[in-house]
Amino acid sequence: MKQTITILALVASALALGACGASSEETAANDADSFAARIKGENGAAKASTGTPQPPRIAEPLPDAAPGAYTQGTATDPASASCGANRMGPFLGKPADDATRRAIMDATSDVREVRFITPGSDYIEPDPTHPRLNIMIDVTGVIRDARCG
Repeated sequence: MKQTITILALVASALALGACGASSEETAANDADSFAARIKGENGAAKASTGTPQPPRIAEPLPDAAPGAYTQGTATDPASASCGANRMGPFLGKPADDATRRAIMDATSDVREVRFITPGSDYIEPDPTHPRLNIMIDVTGVIRDARCG
């Protein structure tokens, strides 16, 4: 029994040492590009990467969306036209003073309900299917977002 364990340990050590001596060609075939080529079913080795990081490609904004990163249900979502949130782009980052609130009400005269939500307000149940406009105001009194619901 002791002899079997010793033989198994020697075989495992030999296999581990053999793997350490892999050639650079074998290592290159195991890089990410080669792996992707194998998954895609491409024959041969994948083309070598240039090593230069590529910037992300950002899609053009859809018509009627407010500027900024797309977030579903907010002012950057063109589908938010049901509550007028898509028209709130010019007000984002502005102080939520009386003049700005009046301008928002003028810009959304066709919206049935507009509510200005500040930190510490009672809990508001989100309902993105409701055509109500929610104007989100931060602790400094600045408008940070507009969303339907």
